[in-house]
Amino acid sequence: MEREWGGAHCVYHQEASWARLVLVPAVRELWNAWEIHSLILVSLFLQIFLFLFAGWRRRSTCFILSMVLWLAYLSADTVAVFVLGHLAVRASEPHHQLMAFWAPFVLVHLGGQDNITAFARQDTDLWGRHLLNLVTQVAVAGYVVGKASWPDRRIWAAMVLMFITGCYKYAERTLYLYFASLDFMNSTISWRFFGHGKNPYKDTRANARELMAKTLKKMSKGESGPRFMESFDLTTNIMAGDAPLNTVQSITAAEKGELHGMLQEFRSCPDRHNAYDYVGALLVHCYRRLYTKAYVRELCTRRSAWVKYSAGPDNPRPLKIICLLGLTLFPYVATPIALALFAAAEKGAPLHSTSSSSSADVWVSYLLLVGAIVLEVSSVAKFMFSRFCSNLCSAWCKKQWSEQLGQYNMIKIPRKSVAICRRLKLAVWHRRLWGVPALPGIALEFIGWDVKHRSITLHTKKFILDSLLDFGARQEWNIASTRGQLALRKWTTLKALEESVRSGVDFPTSVLIWHIATDLCFSHKEATTNSNGGVAKTHKLISKRLSNYIMYLVFKRGVMLTTNSKVDHNEVQFEIVRILSRSSQQVDPGDKHTFIMELFPEEIKVEHEESKEQDEVITVEHEVPKEQDEAIQIEHEEKRNQDDHLKKVCQSAEAIYSRGLLRRARGVAQELISIEDEDQRWELIAKVWAEMLYYTAPRCGAAFHYQHLSTGGEFITHVFVLMYLLGPFMPTPGA
Repeated sequence: MEREWGGAHCVYHQEASWARLVLVPAVRELWNAWEIHSLILVSLFLQIFLFLFAGWRRRSTCFILSMVLWLAYLSADTVAVFVLGHLAVRASEPHHQLMAFWAPFVLVHLGGQDNITAFARQDTDLWGRHLLNLVTQVAVAGYVVGKASWPDRRIWAAMVLMFITGCYKYAERTLYLYFASLDFMNSTISWRFFGHGKNPYKDTRANARELMAKTLKKMSKGESGPRFMESFDLTTNIMAGDAPLNTVQSITAAEKGELHGMLQEFRSCPDRHNAYDYVGALLVHCYRRLYTKAYVRELCTRRSAWVKYSAGPDNPRPLKIICLLGLTLFPYVATPIALALFAAAEKGAPLHSTSSSSSADVWVSYLLLVGAIVLEVSSVAKFMFSRFCSNLCSAWCKKQWSEQLGQYNMIKIPRKSVAICRRLKLAVWHRRLWGVPALPGIALEFIGWDVKHRSITLHTKKFILDSLLDFGARQEWNIASTRGQLALRKWTTLKALEESVRSGVDFPTSVLIWHIATDLCFSHKEATTNSNGGVAKTHKLISKRLSNYIMYLVFKRGVMLTTNSKVDHNEVQFEIVRILSRSSQQVDPGDKHTFIMELFPEEIKVEHEESKEQDEVITVEHEVPKEQDEAIQIEHEEKRNQDDHLKKVCQSAEAIYSRGLLRRARGVAQELISIEDEDQRWELIAKVWAEMLYYTAPRCGAAFHYQHLSTGGEFITHVFVLMYLLGPFMPTPGA
């Protein structure tokens, strides 16, 4: 029996070895025969995929979609370069002369699709590298084209047409990358043609009221208001510089005392909330300007300027216009001509051979030609449809951005950590190794499950716009320099609130304190008086969403985040985990309200009185008694005295490096809870968060707004544009 088994085992190994020896060369031979065919078709498929799905990223925050598009974008260039290198080696092989005809199509694929020239902002910064690749790949393709020879010159003519088309499209992509780079947008040429330099300063000041009235009228119309060229001013002033300036017309109108009345009138307009559609349409144009090839097409389809420019017998512009139109339309005309020439050509005996490889070369050539034509025609049809037939699009296609808010709740991670540890029975380790309960939360944070995206509500959008208009109507143009001080003016007796938002406290610390306090107030249940349930509930939900959104911007997107603030954030999370791990009561982490109130027990009032004395030792020691009205005024004016500056630095240092954020958050929450009228309480909280949003918008940085146009968009960018258009709300250059 053992002999039979051993014999069968040997026979099996011999057969496996024979199969390996036979199959491996067969597979290698099959791959060598069809390698170029497969890869050139893969390159065509990647171009079709990018054409179909690249535009989705403007309206989606899905990580999977972004990752797939990123892989397709990078793979498209890599596969094309790989194919071109192999064509340079194998195009002269017998029965494969037609492969040389494919080299121009590789350049066409490297030129990319019209709806995606750059995947991210960093691609535009590397336009010089793309220029070098353009030179090298065109040289290689030219080498392949130069070696090709056919008896019928029509094939040669078709290949030359496609070669010129490929060079044009690849050069066009590189040029668009340069136009979208900071090198160009910060240049004198861009400033003169697309920035404030386009209109004389004196003319703008003289027509300030008319220009502001025109802007407000366009905003009331909504999406139909903006024009493509208006986005150039926006990209030049917002997407290219970290210190945006106020517009000349808004400064002049505010200086003359006219703007606040116009904003007050706009505040009473029932169509005022269409301003979000107008801003969204402007940002869509900015996206097309920075990430696509829409610029030249918009110029060609827009205006009757072609007729206007051609007026006059001595005007040389018609020649320039004809040249521009010729260059623009050349790829759409050359490719069908190349297909007709190729179809009519006598391809010769080797190409009419009955071998499968030669016939496959012909079919692949036809697929490449037809695929190029279909992509070009579809691109034009898509552009024209979106340009003139947008009313027929579905609701999802008409979405200007994702319309979602990133939500990050800091207390949610300790809750999940404690829940996981209890399920795994790890909570008993807290006395020996307190960090163990925090490990699940760290893992959740690492994989990104601590951030959720929620649809922005209409109430939130209305509240932010109406609050901004109210500030403008009261001529409070300094909201980008306040972080809640204006909302707290009539609550001067609540010292913990005032201390939490003063300029001596770094902004991430203020956000952290108010986030914890908002969560505590949200979970606090107490009998209230004079409450209008609907209004209080609306402000409550708005406060919650804005709190989580600003936490997401600061601690997940790094807006104004300092190293010490990040450390404070982590220490607060660990402290919450320690408190819950050592708690004698078994709190259910699934019950969020009970969980938070257990974290901040009923003795909060006693703790607040004790912490208030400790806070006074830290903060009031450096305060000078002032009148209540003077305190707010002095907070906003620039201190030129060296002693005042040094005192402010000392206060800031003590606020940053002193610990006890949970205690300070409890103090803020206690003073908020002491406001018995629930409507007033949540209106105050919502207004403070709105001011923090206005404070954050101009300080996110140009790179932040630029980058997130291609990842679903951010609400903070829309708020930023509203502030830019509606008045001189931008901080002063020295702020």
